[in-house]
Amino acid sequence: MEHTKFYHLESASTSWTYDSAREKIHNFKCFSLSQKNALIQYLNRHFPPEVYEKHRRCKASALENQNSIRNRLLKATQHFPRCISSSDIKPEKNCLTGFGIILTAGGEGERLRLSLRKQGISSDRLKGFTKATFPLPDFYNEFGALHINLSLISSLSEQYKCHIPVIVTTGPESSISASVVVKLIDRYSAFGIKHLKILFQSERLHLTSDDRFACKIDNGTPFPVTHPDETGGPIMKLKKIEPDTGKSMLDWLSDHDCHKVIVLQGTAVYHQDLIPVMAEAAKNHDGLGVGIFRKKFPADDPFGSFVKLKDPDREHLFIIEKDVHTKSSYQLKDISGKYFLPFNTGFYALDCDLLQQSDLPDYATPPKEVLPDLPRSPKIGYAATDLLPLAQNPAVLAISENHYGVIKESGDLAKLTKKALGFGLKELCKKIVSKQSADASSAGDPSLQFSRSIGYE
Repeated sequence: MEHTKFYHLESASTSWTYDSAREKIHNFKCFSLSQKNALIQYLNRHFPPEVYEKHRRCKASALENQNSIRNRLLKATQHFPRCISSSDIKPEKNCLTGFGIILTAGGEGERLRLSLRKQGISSDRLKGFTKATFPLPDFYNEFGALHINLSLISSLSEQYKCHIPVIVTTGPESSISASVVVKLIDRYSAFGIKHLKILFQSERLHLTSDDRFACKIDNGTPFPVTHPDETGGPIMKLKKIEPDTGKSMLDWLSDHDCHKVIVLQGTAVYHQDLIPVMAEAAKNHDGLGVGIFRKKFPADDPFGSFVKLKDPDREHLFIIEKDVHTKSSYQLKDISGKYFLPFNTGFYALDCDLLQQSDLPDYATPPKEVLPDLPRSPKIGYAATDLLPLAQNPAVLAISENHYGVIKESGDLAKLTKKALGFGLKELCKKIVSKQSADASSAGDPSLQFSRSIGYE
């Protein structure tokens, strides 16, 4: 019955009216007449009925996928995955040739923001806040993790004598992170990276548990609650054709002779050896996850795990979350008997062909807060973790926890500074900035030209 009603809404009108809005907007009756008018106009521009219906269907599909995949994994026999130890990898001089790098920097960083506010950091200092660019204490020149990562890639390009194409993903085009990242890259002349593009994430509605719009008030005007796409969203968007160029980001990578990509978090810092090791390890695999062996595996371990599932014709590499860990999951060990299942770091290396030929299933997070007074409801999108089961020849690169550090809350910032200093990244950043300043002076310091797709060549 509900299914019929939604399709009647879509077919009856291509725009929201007071009657249809009243039915689909939580607390619509509480808004003033001017607020209702402004909200309806906004929804008709950005989320008309057909777009709302698409989001609602994606949510239903994601929840169905969640249940079916969970049931499959719980019933399947899990095996220890094929692992490659990073200590066995010796990067060749050409290891980064043919690779592009994707830095994901579009997260809202709400957990970090709240922890900073609890520490007494003023709201003025948090203007223009993004997790990827927030300065690491006592590091260098107010650099955050994204500054460091772009400097590192620039240095690797020079060291390995290849121009590594880079794609930085941000929040939606109107978001603070999009504005901040564009300005950062402009200010530092793309850190000397010759081929760089910025990719704006798509925006998803965060529907209530009964599939209605929830609204927040900004300067007296109601807006629907949204969120950036989940981790796989930017990766799926690589296939989207850009109207200005008639090409996709994957086409752009191909134009620069890239057949593989390394996906990294822009909110982490990395040992200088990690990216070359990932590239070398991925040469013979169309999908590579990066994990860390567990020495213990208690039942309250919150991290997702790499496991192998066997079909009659092939093996699949899955990342299973805590709620799909079985008794067998906690007991599986590697051939040495020393290590339990490796947990997922969120870093990957993938064939571009795998991305081009594969569509990710709709994905639902665990229930998240929509508004404080509403029941929690899942966010919908695509998950990067769903790429590895599609790979024909996947593997896990096992690294040490000492290879990287990631920001989650304010207490991590000083730890990241310590790791970045230990990785020699302060001197590396200084060198890159100094080189860029010298290059800019000799070239007359030209300003960068960005197209609507935001690219720098």
